[in-house]
Amino acid sequence: MNNTEFRVIKEIIQPDSRGRIYLGSEVTSKLYRASTNDLGQILLEPVVAIPEREAWLFKNPEALSAVKQGLQESAEGLGTSLGSFAEYADLSLGDE
Repeated sequence: MNNTEFRVIKEIIQPDSRGRIYLGSEVTSKLYRASTNDLGQILLEPVVAIPEREAWLFKNPEALSAVKQGLQESAEGLGTSLGSFAEYADLSLGDE
């Protein structure tokens, strides 16, 4: 847990008959990972969803490291321009 400074958003809440807890409008429109501990405390951690086709990158530490390195180098102006690739824009995968 990166931040242990919590503030109370509701003093006492009780789940409804379907087990739902209303937390208020400040937590709507977000996705959360719910965790619990042996004391019954519940932690909701905001998360983001990524397309399945991109998930491989986050599961491959070597590839993710290479992408991060490339982004850092680009931010530092260390990249090299290879010119325009516009002539290849209409090629289908597998075309030579």
